This record gives sequence, structure tokens and C-alpha cells, in this order.
Amino acid sequence: MRQRTLITSPQAEARLLDVTGLCVYLGLGRNKAIEFAKEAGALKRIGRRALYDRAVIDKALDELQAD
Repeated sequence: MRQRTLITSPQAEARLLDVTGLCVYLGLGRNKAIEFAKEAGALKRIGRRALYDRAVIDKALDELQAD
């Protein structure tokens, strides 16, 4: 029997997420994910790229859970 190997993408371990990774991480659509991340202060601009900080998003989610 063949063993399965777990393949992790670089995105899975990255701290900064692009829009697609943000949507997958939050389980939201594009517009709601971007809106949530901006309100949480997770938007980081590097050049022309918009990236979202996973640590800030996690903190905002933890605060939502406490309410």
C-alpha cells in the first residue's frame, strides 16, 4: 500500500496572505474578507501589492470570540 504524503503549500505557513489566501483562511467571499481585514487593521501594502497580516486577523477573530 502506498503512503500518502502531506503536501503543504508555502501559503499555509506564510504570515502575509494575498486576497485569495485571505478568502480561504476566513471562509468568506472576496468583498467581505477584504472588508473584515481592513477593519481589523490587517492590510499591509508592499509596493503595489495588498497583503493581509494573519497575526492581526487571528487577534481580531479571538476578540470576536470573547464577545
